Amino acid sequence: MKNFLISTLVNLILILVSYGIFKSVISGPTRHKIYEKLLSSFAKFVVYIFLLTALVTGLSALILYKTRYIVYLNVIAPALVSILVGFVMSTVPTRGSGDKKEN
Repeated sequence: MKNFLISTLVNLILILVSYGIFKSVISGPTRHKIYEKLLSSFAKFVVYIFLLTALVTGLSALILYKTRYIVYLNVIAPALVSILVGFVMSTVPTRGSGDKKEN
């Protein structure tokens, strides 16, 4: 139980850090365009997230298997998926369409 809580806390921190990094690196209009393409349909969004998560987990399993670090798969794969979640979170618009920019 202790390892689960530590892993959960680290993944939460990774999500927040990757959210901050992607939000500061990618400009607002670009993030909004990515959001519109990802969420043009909720069904597409769910399928894309599922496929990306499976791809990230599969590639990390393959790499860890080849390097004989497969025992760390349950730590590394969720960490990589947490970075993906932070990216998706950063693409969500924070202002409405009627909000005005601050001068």
